[in-house]
Amino acid sequence: MQNSSKIEPEDISRVFQNSLHVVQGHHDVLPDLLTDTGNLLMKASKKLSTTQLILIVAGVAIASIFVAKKVEEEMD
Repeated sequence: MQNSSKIEPEDISRVFQNSLHVVQGHHDVLPDLLTDTGNLLMKASKKLSTTQLILIVAGVAIASIFVAKKVEEEMD
C-alpha cells in the first residue's frame, strides 16, 4: 500500500479532472471534487504553514461559491 501522506500525481490529476467536469456543467462530480480536494489539502497540510493553509482553504471556499452561483444560474 502506498504512503497515504505523500502527494501523488494522481491526486492532483483527479482534482483538476473533476474541476474541469464541474466547470463544463457536470455537477454530479462535485462531491468527488470536494472529497479529492480535501484529501489533497490534508496531505499538503503537513508541509505548509498555517498562513498558506488558510489562504488555500479560502481559495477553495471562493471557488465553491462561484460554482454554486453558476449552478443556481443554470437552474433558472
